Amino acid sequence: MGTREYQGAGGLRLHLDDPLSPEMEKQVARGHLVPVDAGADAEEPAGSPGVPSGKPAATAKVDDWRAYAVSLGMSEEDAASATKKDCQEYVQVVEDAAEGQE
Repeated sequence: MGTREYQGAGGLRLHLDDPLSPEMEKQVARGHLVPVDAGADAEEPAGSPGVPSGKPAATAKVDDWRAYAVSLGMSEEDAASATKKDCQEYVQVVEDAAEGQE
């Protein structure tokens, strides 16, 4: 299992383990996350800090929810001041919208 780099909203770069989680696969399919060619085969240590590996648990820390919300399109500026509840609500809206498009 390798790690691949993706670029998201606002230039955010994420290192995600292959295979991607279903949530991240949807983001790639929609074009919200784009594989980065340079260094795409570079291996990163498992559990790199600050890299969301899928939807966080409800009990996860606010920073995990902020990173996940940014990966779904929330601006980094908005995420920096968002509460955990704000991020969870943003994620729910994005997921509901995605389900409506399927």
